[in-house]
Amino acid sequence: MTAPPDARAERFVRELAELKIPDPAAARATLWLRLGGLLMAAGLVLGALAFPFAHATDNSLAQGDALAIGLGGIAAAVVGGALFLRYSLTGFLRFWLARQSYDLDRLGERLTPPAPAPAPQGEPRHAVTPHPGPAPR
Repeated sequence: MTAPPDARAERFVRELAELKIPDPAAARATLWLRLGGLLMAAGLVLGALAFPFAHATDNSLAQGDALAIGLGGIAAAVVGGALFLRYSLTGFLRFWLARQSYDLDRLGERLTPPAPAPAPQGEPRHAVTPHPGPAPR
């Protein structure tokens, strides 16, 4: 019978903690994740602010500047979105891979029969007597 899901989840978390594998780039990944979110938000704000600036004047030079700011904001939002997506998926996929490894290990333990007990000393294994010499021709 299988263990209840709560016990399996607790055992999984406990065994994962026992591995004690530090992530050397955890702080860097968090920095890139936050930077991606910040770039995405700043790009959206710049893009939204550029529209009224471009329409507030009849001067084509000022409108060109506002359009350049707007396009820069859109580019920043796209790059920030890509960074945010990449680093947020990294954390999820790392956990998913650890979970798959754990589940496959448990499946292997269930499907593999237990090892046979060693034969006592002095007795041939599997009740087969060794052949004294080469086979007759």
